[in-house]
Amino acid sequence: MYRGEFGLNMKLGYGEFSWPTGESYHGQFYRDHCHGLGTYMWPDGSSFTGTFYLSHREGYGTMYMKTRLFQGLYKADQRFGPGVETYPDGSQDVGLWFREQLIKLCTQIPSGFSLLSYPEFSGFLTYSPARISLSEEEKTEWGLQEEQDPFFYEYKRFLLNDNLMLPPETYVYSTDCDHLPMTSSFRKELDTCIFLNEIPPFVDDGEPWFIINETPLLIKIQKQTYKFRLTATTTLSTFSWTVGPT
Repeated sequence: MYRGEFGLNMKLGYGEFSWPTGESYHGQFYRDHCHGLGTYMWPDGSSFTGTFYLSHREGYGTMYMKTRLFQGLYKADQRFGPGVETYPDGSQDVGLWFREQLIKLCTQIPSGFSLLSYPEFSGFLTYSPARISLSEEEKTEWGLQEEQDPFFYEYKRFLLNDNLMLPPETYVYSTDCDHLPMTSSFRKELDTCIFLNEIPPFVDDGEPWFIINETPLLIKIQKQTYKFRLTATTTLSTFSWTVGPT
């Protein structure tokens, strides 16, 4: 059942929606999707408050569970980047997350060893981190099997062409980012709803974002962190941190 604002014969604006399963959502909608800031609740009492993108958790948010609390960055409904998980005894896991795994622990060691404290070892510090442009939008990549299938390859290229008019049914279905790609213009339209009062997500503002760990996963995590760098303190009102490269 839906109660809220409508536009273009779709859920558009603020509203509340509940499912027969007992799940519910209240927050911002766009084209029938949970899109923007909102809160999603499950029958077991757990809930997520934060940013949604086409009905997926995306960006910073807080996940309340029965025995744990997680505050951090999400992508495609999964933990993806900096986050803090707090346990009932007050202990915390702080670091970079990939799905449910803590892949890089961030903690302070009072007597930690650093080569910077020993000038005689400065020769080992000649590595210069690469500055990969985090402000560039990710380009569509084609898998090897897809390129071997000319029909499927041209079909996906057809969907990405902004100059072609698709039937309404196809356009609505293509908003499902799990199955079909979307045109760049529609992606910008969706981003505008999320970053309405912020700098556009892919504008280079001159920040020195250097990448020391150049593994593909860490680069993707830093791109996601860069994209939502201005929304961390506003979305996670219960705590703040400085988002930067690792």
